[in-house]
Amino acid sequence: MKKRGVMLALFVLIILAVVWFYPGQSSNQPLKIYVIFQEDESRILLEKFKKETGIPYEVIRMSGGEASYHLLSMNKTGIDVVLGGPADLHEQLKNSGKLIRYAPRQSDQIPDKYKDRSSYWTGMYMGPLAIGVNEQVWQQDPQLASLPLPERYEDLLRPELAGKIEIPDPETSGTGYTLLASIAQERGEDQAIKLVQSLKQQCATTTFSGISSAQRLAQGEVAAVVSFMGDQLRFRNSGYAIHSAIPPQAGWEVGAVSILKNSDNKAGAKKLVYFVLSRSAQTDYMNSAFSFPVLPDIKAHPLLAAVDLDQLLPTYRFDIAAEHREQLLGKWREAGE
Repeated sequence: MKKRGVMLALFVLIILAVVWFYPGQSSNQPLKIYVIFQEDESRILLEKFKKETGIPYEVIRMSGGEASYHLLSMNKTGIDVVLGGPADLHEQLKNSGKLIRYAPRQSDQIPDKYKDRSSYWTGMYMGPLAIGVNEQVWQQDPQLASLPLPERYEDLLRPELAGKIEIPDPETSGTGYTLLASIAQERGEDQAIKLVQSLKQQCATTTFSGISSAQRLAQGEVAAVVSFMGDQLRFRNSGYAIHSAIPPQAGWEVGAVSILKNSDNKAGAKKLVYFVLSRSAQTDYMNSAFSFPVLPDIKAHPLLAAVDLDQLLPTYRFDIAAEHREQLLGKWREAGE
């Protein structure tokens, strides 16, 4: 009898362990996912996820600013997972009580700087801001051909570059806000607003999202942009003559994943988080998006192997970027009036 009781207890423990490490089967209800990176990159991951788990999905592609507005200002419901986008967006959602805690097994291997210590969000990739230059456009422009390629943000303020650069809008783009917030943390808010407003004055237009700037750069519509390096390398890998340089003390993103409290399919959502943090998914994403994996000991893609991350601002904090967002953007709007 005693032996039977011990066996029963052991069986219960095994079941609990399986449920803890491998979230249970969900229904055939599609996962509804806000994706804050490129939809074709998300499809590579999500199709593999669907094949492995049988869980269908629906993708809603948004910029970081759009997602913030929909989930915070409009209080949008019916979404299960926020996939990608700078961690300050996920910090906002955490601070507003929109997320649940979930720490998949792999999170123990992820460095602390790439995850929330309270397990409300976990990083799935890392990417630095960079100045991207279309070398062909640069060399064919008689005003630019003799100039050195820009290495600092201030280099983009040269009079020869007026109307020939582009930055994403900090209000609508997670990339643009990372630019503004990281400079604010390095130099103070007033200096950041002054510099980014000066960059804006140099632009023919500001773009809605970071990837739009990289696309226009690749198409030769502008000579230089500021965007996440992964977006630039994506086009370089496709044959475009794009040079990327990380400015001194540049900002950087941890693209995170989180589960919304009002999710209707939390079991499926946990399976997705577990999947995107797997070594296989991390490698696949790196090879399509050219961002750095957050798991250690994954061999870097050749285009990433020579990237010097020592240029980055080591003290950049996503929680401060989230906490000061409304104040900083309020000052930004006032300065632009």
